[in-house]
Order: sequence, then C-alpha cells, then structure tokens
Amino acid sequence: MGDDNKSPKQETFEQRLSRAQQKAQGAQEAEKPDGASNLAFRMGVDLVAGTGVGAFMGFWVDKWFDTKPLFFIVLFILGFVTGIRNVFLTADRMQAESDKAEKRD
Repeated sequence: MGDDNKSPKQETFEQRLSRAQQKAQGAQEAEKPDGASNLAFRMGVDLVAGTGVGAFMGFWVDKWFDTKPLFFIVLFILGFVTGIRNVFLTADRMQAESDKAEKRD
C-alpha cells in the first residue's frame, strides 16, 4: 500500500496549501492580458470612451439648460483630455512594469 493514494484528510496542510497556491498562480497567469494588442485596444477604448462620455454629458446639459453648444464643447474637450490622461497613465504603468522586468533579468 503506497502513499500515492492518500485521501485529502491524510495529506498534510503544507501539501494542500502548496497545491492550492500553484492552482491560483496558474489561474492568475491565464487571466493576465500580456499582449501589446490588448493594451493598445484598451488605450483606444479609454480615449474614445472619455470623449464619448464627455460629449454625451455636454449634449444633455446643453439640452437641460438650453445653452446649445457651450457645455457640449467644454465637456467634449474635458472628456478628450481625460481620455488622453488615461492613455498616458496606462503607458507609464507599462513602462514601469517593463523596467521592473529588466531589472529582474
């Protein structure tokens, strides 16, 4: 009778913990978007979403206050600036991760 057929109750806590950590690490690596195309898509979505939300809000504020182009233009520009800011933040984060990876190697 070998030790290969141990039931979960007979396994030590350390063995079960080690196995669970390996599974969790594998799941995290599978979910991690590593591709540059994923990050480029995210940057594009950030830019378009910020601009679109700003324009939409400006349109409705103008409609509500009856100030046709004023808030649309202001919030459109504000949304665009916010989108550009999000793109720069993502690029900075990517650069920091790249630098950290280079230091490890």
